[in-house]
Amino acid sequence: MNSEEPEMHREQHQHHHHHHKRRRTGWTVTKVILVILGVLIIAGGAFAAKVYMDVNQTAKTVYKPKGKTQNKRKVSEKVELNKKTPFSILLLGTDTGALGRTEKGRTDTMMLATVNPTTKETNMLSIARDSRVPIVGYGQTAKINAAYAYGGIPMAVNTVQAFLNVPVDYYVLVNMKGLEQLVDAVDGVTVDNDLDFTAEGYHFPIGKVSLDGDKALAFSRMRHEDSRGDFGRQLRQQSIVQAVLKKAFSLNMVTNYNNFLQVLENNMQTNITLKDAINIQKNYGDAMNFKTHQLKGSGQMIDGQSFQVMSSSEVTNMSRILRTQLDLK
Repeated sequence: MNSEEPEMHREQHQHHHHHHKRRRTGWTVTKVILVILGVLIIAGGAFAAKVYMDVNQTAKTVYKPKGKTQNKRKVSEKVELNKKTPFSILLLGTDTGALGRTEKGRTDTMMLATVNPTTKETNMLSIARDSRVPIVGYGQTAKINAAYAYGGIPMAVNTVQAFLNVPVDYYVLVNMKGLEQLVDAVDGVTVDNDLDFTAEGYHFPIGKVSLDGDKALAFSRMRHEDSRGDFGRQLRQQSIVQAVLKKAFSLNMVTNYNNFLQVLENNMQTNITLKDAINIQKNYGDAMNFKTHQLKGSGQMIDGQSFQVMSSSEVTNMSRILRTQLDLK
C-alpha cells in the first residue's frame, strides 16, 4: 500500500461511546445538496446562458468517476435517471483540508441514501465510522472509515457495497472547509433538537433551533454530552443534511450562485454529471420524505481498538430495507 496509509495504532483505545478526539467532519456531506441543486436548480431553471456555462464548468470541475469499482447491478437493473430508476448515493465526509490535498484522511461521516421517486421516500442510513468490516481490496478487517484512506473512492465504495449487499450508484465526497459557507449559502437552516446541550460556546435548547454555518458545525459534531455517543451525533448530522436539502430545493440561487459554485468547486468531488443532476432535480424532487436509519451493533474492544460490531441479522435486515427501496430482488 502507499505511504498515505493511516497508522492504526494511533487510534484512541477507548469505547466507541466515550471520548474520541473531536473531528471536524460533521455533516459536510450536505454538499450533496448542492450537486443536486445549485448545480441543478440553476441549470434546470433555464436561466441565462452565462449561468448555465458557470454551472457546467463547476460540474466538470467536481466530476470524478468512481474508478475501478465492482458493479453490483444486473444489466436489467441499470440506473436510468430519465426513467426514474431508484438509485443510491454514498455521502462521505472528511476533515483533512481541501480536496487537492495529498493526505487522504478518513471518512468519519458516512451515509448511504437510497432514493425512490415512486414511494416518494429517501432512506438515509448512517454508518458508524468504527464499524468493523472486511476492507475490500486491502485484505484486512478494520474500521470502515479507513477504507477511503487505504484505497480512495474505489475501496470505500466496494467496502460499503460488500458490507450491505447493495449497489452504490453515486458518491459525493466533501470536506469541512466549506461547511459554514454552504449553510450560509442557503441562509441557514432550522432543525428539531431533542437534547438540551451547550457546545463550542453555543446553547442548543430542545425544540426547533436555527443554525448558521458556525452553529451547524458545533451542533453536528457534539457527542460528549450525549448519552447516545456517536449515534446521537449521526442523528444530528442527518437532520442537518435533510434540512439543507429541503431548503436548497426551494431556494432561488441566482442571487448568490457564484459564491455557491465556488464553495462547491473547492470542497466537493462526485461522479454525478450535470446531466445527471438536472434529471435528479426534474424527476426525484418528490422523494424528499426522509426515513432515517442506523446500524448500532455493540461496542467491543478488539486488539486494543474500539469497534462497533454488527450482528449478521441486523446487517441482513438493513440490506433488505435498502434493496427493497431500490426495487432490487
